[in-house]
Amino acid sequence: SSVSARRHDVRGHLVVTAPAGFGRRHVGPHAPAFKQQYPDLKVSFNFTDSVVDLVREGYDMAVRIGEVVDPDYVAVPLYPNHRVVCGTPAYFGQHGIPKQPEDLVDHNCLAFNPQGGQQRGWAFARDGKRMSVRVDGDMACNDGESLFEWVRQGLGIAWRSTWEIQPELTRGTLMTVLDEFAVDSYPIQVVYPQQRYLPAKIRCFIEYLREIYNRPGYWERS
Repeated sequence: SSVSARRHDVRGHLVVTAPAGFGRRHVGPHAPAFKQQYPDLKVSFNFTDSVVDLVREGYDMAVRIGEVVDPDYVAVPLYPNHRVVCGTPAYFGQHGIPKQPEDLVDHNCLAFNPQGGQQRGWAFARDGKRMSVRVDGDMACNDGESLFEWVRQGLGIAWRSTWEIQPELTRGTLMTVLDEFAVDSYPIQVVYPQQRYLPAKIRCFIEYLREIYNRPGYWERS
């Protein structure tokens, strides 16, 4: 009876945004089963690599990857993640391997344009302190999957999440560099605006995604 009562508590319209590639692979596919649990709920998704203003654009919550510094938002970690610099062995064979973050100035860094965020540059850690490096390259985009495809073609290097590149690393088609300077964590998180009472629809979707992402072997199969 408590489960049935909870189902009826989750109603209304849940509006969610997430990064394009991550949303297509790790949010959207789980929506039908979530909706089946809560038949009184309507759900809408916007998968985009552009950074959106949740309040102004009418979103209940966002799935974001990386730190959240806006004090008006609450961030709830879903799963650990790291961000690393990667490229093809052929690219590094031709252009050399950077030894320090500052060496990236000599490389074709394929990064997000201003619409895709990362205005502060690529983040690293040295001697326990965070640092950012401004990078430049001959191609930029607001779509992470396009950037990743260019990297796989050997056109440059990128700063990508481990959830995305692990299959390529296993196959040896990509390799990572500057690992000793990688920040400790770049977590997968849910973000929502500060509010006095958290609606059940948001709380339940957070719990649902966290349970899925922490299933043994989930990321190896994805």
